[in-house]
Amino acid sequence: MRTYDVTVEREGRWWVFEIPELGTGGQARNLAEVDHEAQGVAAMWLDVSPDTVGVNVTVRGPEHALDEWAAAERDEEEARRAQARAAERRRAVVRELRGQDYSAPDVGRVLGITKQRVYQLEKSEPRETVTA
Repeated sequence: MRTYDVTVEREGRWWVFEIPELGTGGQARNLAEVDHEAQGVAAMWLDVSPDTVGVNVTVRGPEHALDEWAAAERDEEEARRAQARAAERRRAVVRELRGQDYSAPDVGRVLGITKQRVYQLEKSEPRETVTA
């Protein structure tokens, strides 16, 4: 099976695709139809059965939308790092107070948390930051 790269983007009400290697393209009413339509166009162009042709579709979105999406991902990553720093600081405070012979109930009372939460923080390990 031969696979062709296909690029597609929205133009008005249609999804317009190109198959650069074949110098042709087509259109579909919705994005879900693009793979099938592009496969059919490529097969027709090559005069072969559609099941002998594969397509690798790359969707191009509006630049401003993609830029905003990327900015949101950066914001989320920054927020995850800030949460990880805050959690480590909380663990450090609990461990510091426990190291000064504060009881778990006393630490909880000082920090406004339950003694169960004190135990959780005391025993928890830092988590690795997950990236998307």
